[in-house]
Amino acid sequence: MGIFEPLRAIGCITSTVPISVQRLGMETFVTVSVGKAFQIYDCARLTLVNISPQLPKKIRALASFRDYTFAAFGNQIAVFRRAHQVATWSKHVAKVDKLLLFGEHVLSLDVEGNMFMWEFKEDAAPVGHVELFSGKFTPTCMVHPDSYLNKILVGSQEGPLQLWNISTKQMIHEFKGWGSSVCSCVSSPVLNVVAIGCADGKIHVHDIESDQEIVTFEHASRGAVTALSFITDGRPLLASGDSSGVISIWNLSKKRSQSVIGDAHDGSVFSLNFLANESVLMSASADNSVKMWIFDTNDGDPRLLRSRSPSTLRF
Repeated sequence: MGIFEPLRAIGCITSTVPISVQRLGMETFVTVSVGKAFQIYDCARLTLVNISPQLPKKIRALASFRDYTFAAFGNQIAVFRRAHQVATWSKHVAKVDKLLLFGEHVLSLDVEGNMFMWEFKEDAAPVGHVELFSGKFTPTCMVHPDSYLNKILVGSQEGPLQLWNISTKQMIHEFKGWGSSVCSCVSSPVLNVVAIGCADGKIHVHDIESDQEIVTFEHASRGAVTALSFITDGRPLLASGDSSGVISIWNLSKKRSQSVIGDAHDGSVFSLNFLANESVLMSASADNSVKMWIFDTNDGDPRLLRSRSPSTLRF
């Protein structure tokens, strides 16, 4: 271990691990990974409010619920209450790649397709285990469709998606996909509707009950669609980010592009999150920045509200 390794890195705002946004009372907080530790910012001003201690390995996934933060590192999951580690969950053999809040539980998914379900307890053993079909199905993302009890939709590098019942440990349906790797997926406020982002730059808004396409959008850059988020303030808007740093806003009612932020980021956009019931979009990128965009102009286009990125360091 180097003499500076336990210390906080100067100028490190976020890694490429997807951020976690949650609301506590009237305040909203965002948790970001910075290598082996995580930082928590208050979204009101993007001010730093908490820093975790260093973990033995780099964080691979994050999730947060109330005062708890869950950080996957290697094949383990560290449980923090505020910034104090209170437990370590160990059951996976392979590296944990995804974490997802699932009602009163946390789902963890490793690179070999093993999914465990954990209760919100500090010294918990998993209460469920599902082994996804291996071989020609490499999981890339997962989402819990709204109002779908005990069900998870998982996208794959090969293109198909699978809908699983976690309680019965059965696959309910396999969607054939569109011949391109699935890079991102998100549930819509509308029942049965999800959005799926693919490596070929296309976004498929899909009805998973009828297995029917509603509309398809395509990024002009044709870069991989790496992040998606639906607005929840009642407007029919979907935000997407791609591997070239572009953020696009799509009007679902008119089935067309509404606006494009061509210079949103200088690197791949790996996270997009509309704040709950607000006209504010948060983005995080491989360019080491976190930004907030507000939709308050007359034409409905977003403008930069605030951002957090490295500043000049002088000696």
